[in-house]
Amino acid sequence: MNCTSRATFALISTLVAALAACTAESDDMGSEDTQATESGDGDGDAGDGDGDAGDGDGDSGDGDAGDGDGDAGDGDGDALDCEGITPAVIELTPAELDAMLAAKDFEFINVHVPYAGEIPGTDTHIAFTDIAALETELGNDVGTKAVLYCLTGPMSAMAGAALVELGYCRIYDLPAGMVGWQAEGYPVDP
Repeated sequence: MNCTSRATFALISTLVAALAACTAESDDMGSEDTQATESGDGDGDAGDGDGDAGDGDGDSGDGDAGDGDGDAGDGDGDALDCEGITPAVIELTPAELDAMLAAKDFEFINVHVPYAGEIPGTDTHIAFTDIAALETELGNDVGTKAVLYCLTGPMSAMAGAALVELGYCRIYDLPAGMVGWQAEGYPVDP
């Protein structure tokens, strides 16, 4: 095994371990329906009041989608930060992503390899294993909002977990991937 192969294997092993840890953590938190607080309560916090990034049901709580109070995506040009938010990958359904795309305020990144098409509105394609390129795309602001996806879910989950490990706190994932997106009747560009 050459040096590049060892480095790639080590990176993938780290990503898989991070994904397993995240999966175990969310299993411990409960398996409530992810739709429970999808629309939020409008009070502008980023969770359930206990300082975390949600309430364990896989969504983001009640203030991360740009509610006009100065957090993610309100369009006022302020730098985003992660104050009061525990970094975690926030899972989206195809319908939730469709709603977000209607008022797009995030980096939309296809991380699938090899390239197999993309969801309309995608900003760029970066391999899920190229964490340095993903970090470069998102920049130094760990509060940058980004949605990752791949064909069926695992690659974007690994890339998202790696970005969260680096401190990014507004990372979203489409676990259903392009396959689930298309199954819900949404288009994919070849």
